[in-house]
Amino acid sequence: MTATISRIAIAGSGAVAWLAASSLVRAFAQRGLEVTVVDTGPAADAPLGRWTLPSQRTTHALIGLPELPFMRITGATFKFATGLEGWQGDGSRFLHVHGDIGTDIGGLAFYKLLIREALAGRVESPELYSVAATAAKLGRFARPMGDDSSLTSSFTYAYHVAEAPYVELLREHASRLGVRRAGALADVQLDAAGNIEALRLADGQRITADFFVDCSGPGARLLSRVGSAARDSWAAWLPVDRVVAALGPPLQDPAPVTNVRAREGGWTFRAPFVKSSLTGHAYSSAFVSDEMALAELAGPGAQASRLLKLAPGRRRKFWERNCVAIGGAAVEIEPLAGADLHLAQLGIGALIELLPLDAQHAIEGAEYNRIMSRHADALRDFTIAHYRVGAARPGAFWSAARAAPAPDSLAHKLDLFRANGRILLDDHESFEEVDWAWLLLGSRTIPDALELQIESRFEKVTPAELAPLRMHVERLAASMPPHIEYVQRQGSHAR
Repeated sequence: MTATISRIAIAGSGAVAWLAASSLVRAFAQRGLEVTVVDTGPAADAPLGRWTLPSQRTTHALIGLPELPFMRITGATFKFATGLEGWQGDGSRFLHVHGDIGTDIGGLAFYKLLIREALAGRVESPELYSVAATAAKLGRFARPMGDDSSLTSSFTYAYHVAEAPYVELLREHASRLGVRRAGALADVQLDAAGNIEALRLADGQRITADFFVDCSGPGARLLSRVGSAARDSWAAWLPVDRVVAALGPPLQDPAPVTNVRAREGGWTFRAPFVKSSLTGHAYSSAFVSDEMALAELAGPGAQASRLLKLAPGRRRKFWERNCVAIGGAAVEIEPLAGADLHLAQLGIGALIELLPLDAQHAIEGAEYNRIMSRHADALRDFTIAHYRVGAARPGAFWSAARAAPAPDSLAHKLDLFRANGRILLDDHESFEEVDWAWLLLGSRTIPDALELQIESRFEKVTPAELAPLRMHVERLAASMPPHIEYVQRQGSHAR
């Protein structure tokens, strides 16, 4: 990297800003890249807590943040799965698990065998063949171990983490890496060509840089000054435009599961932390008033509450001139899939790969916009699919969520699965084939047929042969310690 790009300024105050700062400093440690985070103040749209994807573990490893102190300092808990209740009507429930379903049979995915069984009238839940799913229902947890062919390594995990201690930890970690912290952002100063020249602080100081990263949330305080306001709205498919959340007392013997329950005007959620818990309601303001949603969370022991307003969609350009938007400044979407930090880290990774050598970065910017648009649209499709698969839940909100034709990319994926059980993955998808299998089979979306060449390879596999696998899964899950006991043990080891 030449001296032309030697200073980067990041605007933001939340987790995305500090993750970006640490990632950039670590990636260009040998180049002496100077990174400064300019505080944008307490964000009204910041969550009180999060549930993440397993990729957050990789992110922490890349920035050098060990898991044990992270768990102890933040009071985080582990996450094996998301439990979806009532999405196909009252009484329905299934898990979307971070891990495999069964074990491959002759190189074929095990869920294909479950499709064959369902087509023969023998419908079974994929949860019976998952160590993580069975452990989640028992409230137990252990890390994966063993070789890749073992059931004990057939799963992975994510986190539930409260926002305030997490941001404080990330800030301190970035500072140790050499990231500089500046005062409150007051204004954005442009040069004659329309590029960002400097960020002016509330005390009058100016922070100059060669490149700027906007992690300031939906207001996009930097990119909004240099870029167009053009956005793709997703509201026709994703009518949730509000999230109200509250912190409450810790749950007793919490399972490593984010619980998500369908409601009349949206869905509610519950996630455990060590010293508290997160509850909330994601809903459409067309069907539920803010007052009703807030009143619902004002129960005994509630410690704090926050109302977040969403405009579901994304910018058409994430990178314009010498500024790139990451996180809420680029994409707004309900937290159902728990992928907000994952998508932000994809943006950070793409920036690291494409960081220009000089001021002429039109080509890199165009490629960044192409990649991140596809990542964002893939996350959009996976989120929409929750409202589209399986039996339709009755109610005006749920009818509205299915009213508009699905995006072509999602419609093609679902049509192909319904025709022959094939799950098509495109480039830049965050969720793997098995993630789609959990969602489709869990919602009892059964295809019309199974691919002929796959069905023929299962001819010699009998239903009776599945029983030993189910028993082995049950034994492994039952051998794990209770989730909260495991968490507390990790905390004591990190002292």
